[in-house]
Amino acid sequence: MSNNFLKDLKIAFPKSWTELSLVSDEVLKSSSATSSLVVEELPFDLAFGILLRFFKENELEFDYDNLQPKDYPSEIYSIFANFENTISHYS
Repeated sequence: MSNNFLKDLKIAFPKSWTELSLVSDEVLKSSSATSSLVVEELPFDLAFGILLRFFKENELEFDYDNLQPKDYPSEIYSIFANFENTISHYS
């Protein structure tokens, strides 16, 4: 999967993406080897771990054990859409 998916998430869900950016900055800035990287430019396979941490820290359910990898994008898109609505509702 290309990282265009991540760039599309950033555009479609700016409030959710801001929250993801906080998590990714914490992870990537923890090492000088990764401090200059930005999550939307990472290959999806590398960004996947950051996405999982983001879901866990925000108590967002992503049941990847019961999904085929080809179904990850639509599930992640749905999670971001729902989270965007939640953030918008409370802000």
